[in-house]
Amino acid sequence: MKRLLKNLALICLNTGLFFGCTSLQTAGENSQNSNVVLNTVQSVLKSGTQNAFNVFGDTEAFMTNALIEAAMPQELKNINTKLESYGLSSVVKKEKALISEVAEASIATAKPIVNKAINEMTPQDAVSILSGGKGAATQYLRNKTYTDLTKAINPVVTAKTESLGINKLLNNALGGTNSSLNELIGAVLGTGSSASGSDQLNDAITKQLTDGLFNIVEDGENDARENPSTILNSILTN
Repeated sequence: MKRLLKNLALICLNTGLFFGCTSLQTAGENSQNSNVVLNTVQSVLKSGTQNAFNVFGDTEAFMTNALIEAAMPQELKNINTKLESYGLSSVVKKEKALISEVAEASIATAKPIVNKAINEMTPQDAVSILSGGKGAATQYLRNKTYTDLTKAINPVVTAKTESLGINKLLNNALGGTNSSLNELIGAVLGTGSSASGSDQLNDAITKQLTDGLFNIVEDGENDARENPSTILNSILTN
């Protein structure tokens, strides 16, 4: 099997178009070839999700990762901007450090969900993904897991933000009254939502973690498409 994988991969590598290789796009005509495609796409996604969880498990990596920062919802950005306008940059930094701890706590919940979706992928799914262009594998995984991830992660976020005292941190920074966070949320988001400030903050953190995970997975997928030798190395070591 490894010899088959290597031969097929090298044919495509010689053209510099591993993901665009015609022989693999028509893999449905050959069960062995379609399994090569499946193994390849699964390997790319497994590598990308593991990279994401490695970032989630490393406070410094999480806090400095541009893809995590890019995933921050506008609501949370607005809250932090408002805090900084009050001269509370140190509070924002502490908040981000605490969110990194929330991220680490979410790994055990998120990992089985994404792994299950990857393992349940069919050869037909993989062949479609192969010809789908940049981000197609990540989009497949997002479509399969996003709702389940947010539902599963949100209670973890809620419990962890409470135990770490993120809401208390923000309330104390804003004057220590119970209404402070709600007032801040209302100021930056408007008063249309019936959810409490704490709930909205938890939802924003959940969204950042979920979107951040997929940002890292997509970055890895696109790197694999642009550097096909990484795919060859991946499938030959699995």
